[in-house]
Amino acid sequence: METIKSYLETMFANMPDTPEVIRAKSELFGMMEDKYNELISEGKSENEAVGTVISEFGNLDELADTLGLNANSHEDSSKTATPDKRILTLDETRHYIRTCSKRSLLIALGVMLCIISPIFPIIGDMVDILIVENIMISLMFVTIAVAVAMFIFASTFLKDYAYIMKHTCVLDYQASQYVQNEKERMKPIYSICLAIGVLLCIVCVIPPIIMDSFNIGILEDISGALVLAICSAGVMLIVFQANAAASYRRLLSLNGITTTSGTYTNTDTDTNINSSKDYKNFEYINPTAASVMSVFWPTVSCLYLCISFLTFDWHVTWIIWLVAALIYNVLKSFLCK
Repeated sequence: METIKSYLETMFANMPDTPEVIRAKSELFGMMEDKYNELISEGKSENEAVGTVISEFGNLDELADTLGLNANSHEDSSKTATPDKRILTLDETRHYIRTCSKRSLLIALGVMLCIISPIFPIIGDMVDILIVENIMISLMFVTIAVAVAMFIFASTFLKDYAYIMKHTCVLDYQASQYVQNEKERMKPIYSICLAIGVLLCIVCVIPPIIMDSFNIGILEDISGALVLAICSAGVMLIVFQANAAASYRRLLSLNGITTTSGTYTNTDTDTNINSSKDYKNFEYINPTAASVMSVFWPTVSCLYLCISFLTFDWHVTWIIWLVAALIYNVLKSFLCK
C-alpha cells in the first residue's frame, strides 16, 4: 500500500489545496485501497495488485467526473504539469542532502582557517626572530589561500543540482517524508552545534581577561592566539549548522503551500527559501559568489570580536560594522544578477 499511497500523493501534488480536492483525494484512496484488498483476496501478488490498481485509477483526466473535480481544479493541475516541472525522487533528495552537508563542512572549515590565520604572525612575534616572523607571515597567507580554494571548491558541489533553483521542482511523497524525518533527526545535532558555537564565541574572552592580570608580555600574545582559536571553532560550528540546515528548508519549500503537497511538506514557517528575501530578490552570478556572501556576516562578526578583544578599543571597533555594510552592498551590486 505504501507504493499506492506514494503514487496517489504524486498525482495530487500540484492540485490546489481546497476542500474539494482533499475530499476527492480521500475518495480515490479509498477506492484504490478497496481494489487492492480485493485483488489480494483473489490470490494476486502484491506487485500484480499494485500494478492493476495504478493502471485502473492512475489517470486523473478519466476520474475527474467520478471524483467531482470541477474544471478549475483540473485546469490548475494541468497548468502546473508543465514540461519544466520536475519531480525530485528519493535518491536525488538523498544525494542532494549529502552533498550539501559536505559543502557546508568545507565552507565552515574555510571560515575557520581565515580566522585562525593571524595566529601565525602572533607566534612569530612571540619568538622574535626575523626569519621565523617572515615564515609565520607567509604561513598566514598560505592559510588564507587554502581557505579561498576551499570556498571555490565548495561552490562546485551543487552544479549538478542547479535545476532545483532554476526550474520549478516538487518532491514526491517518499522524498518529502524522508526530508521531514531527516530534518527532525538532525535538528538536535544542529541545535547542539549552534549552542556550542555561541558558547565558544562568548567564552573566548576569558583567556585575555585572566592572562592580562599577570602583566606578562608573552601571555598577552598567547591570550590573543587563544581568542582566535576558540572563536574560530565556535564560528565554524555556527556556519556549518546554518548551511546544513538550510538544505532541508530549501527542499521542503519546493512544494508550494497553495497545493496539496504543501500540506505535508512546508511546515517550517520560519524560513521558506523560495519566498525569503535572500532567494527571491538576490540571485548571484555563480555559486562561488553565493558561497562568499553566505559567510560574509559570520566572518565580519568574528573579526569584530577578535579585533575588539585583542585591542579593547571598543569605542573604535564599532566602525567595522559600518565598513562591512558598505562592502556588503558594493559586493552585492557586483555579484547579483
